[in-house]
Amino acid sequence: MNRFCVGSLALLLAAAGLSACGRGSTAVVANVATAPSQAADQNNGVELEIVQMQPIEGSLTATGKVLAMEDQTATLGPVHEGRIVNFYAGQGSVVHKGQKLADLESADIDEAEADYLKALNDLENANRTSAAEIKFNQATYDRTKLLVEKEISPAKNLQQAEHDLDLAKANAANTISTAKVELANAKRHLMILGVSESAIDSMAKKQNLGSSLFPLVAPISGTVVERDGSIGATVGSDANVFKIVDLSSVWIDANVFEKDLNRVHMGESVKVTVPAIPNASFVGRVILISTVVDPDTRTVKVRTQVANPGGELKPDMFANVEIVTAAHTTAITIPLASVLDDGGKSVVFVQTDKGYEKREVTLGLKSDDRVEISQGLSVGDKVVTKGNYLLMEQSKGGEGQ
Repeated sequence: MNRFCVGSLALLLAAAGLSACGRGSTAVVANVATAPSQAADQNNGVELEIVQMQPIEGSLTATGKVLAMEDQTATLGPVHEGRIVNFYAGQGSVVHKGQKLADLESADIDEAEADYLKALNDLENANRTSAAEIKFNQATYDRTKLLVEKEISPAKNLQQAEHDLDLAKANAANTISTAKVELANAKRHLMILGVSESAIDSMAKKQNLGSSLFPLVAPISGTVVERDGSIGATVGSDANVFKIVDLSSVWIDANVFEKDLNRVHMGESVKVTVPAIPNASFVGRVILISTVVDPDTRTVKVRTQVANPGGELKPDMFANVEIVTAAHTTAITIPLASVLDDGGKSVVFVQTDKGYEKREVTLGLKSDDRVEISQGLSVGDKVVTKGNYLLMEQSKGGEGQ
């Protein structure tokens, strides 16, 4: 450690130079009054903090990027070719699940509606024809039975009538079942094409064709971030007309160096800040730690899920992610501002009876604006928290003489 003395910083600033201390010499310095935990010398601008044992949360900081959650993102387009007739939402619109976003017109709808109505009529005809066949054969059976009982007709005629009745019932069941299958297929085809079940039911009641329009309906609630196409444009089944994102929660992928990976665990608390939103922070938790190391950056993706009810966090925003990795309750901590870099060494200035002493320290966990000191300080030491840069300059001047 290096011990030296300085004159008052007021004289230092007035003279625009540094007071020289000869090698091994000791200069007179003003005493700095101290309070129980922090003090300041108004004459020289130096502020102090008395070292104490304090709780500190361990954390590591990494850079990352905001992402939309995959299961809260939807792309929407027609399942068949159609012409855009109306738009009911545009880019930036907030929509709800089930809300109609656009109307498209398609000849495929007309054909599918015609197939459905035909299947519906076929089922009605099958029911009517089958009922008539069964009624006829039932009457024949009843008449034949009466004649046989009166011994007017031979018994074999009753057997034939019973056979014909059973055959009519079997044919009716098969015909009706086939018609029901055809109707169900036609209805399913309409639903696949985007026609709602209520519209199909209405079509069945009116027994006429619809308007050949089918809607695009929002599959999730969220914000429309993309809309392609224009009124009158024809779009195919491969087109994505709308992209909807629910940003009530977002993912943030942070790049954590592989050397720090053993400090990160699932479920740990995370604080996120973004340069685009000063003085704001967001809280989340680690939900995924990748198993793949980026060979170029030697980092691993650590994913955090963050609540974003106000939608302030936008996809692709840069973010700073602070992951809380440990908690210490009996650590010596000081403000980060107290620590200076001196040729690659971490140093602080400590007030002693003879002046200010530059002392090398070993840093531990960092949390917010404080840092743990694992070596170099003891409880009760008076550490400079403000004015240490000028002390550092004077220490270099003293060492140079």
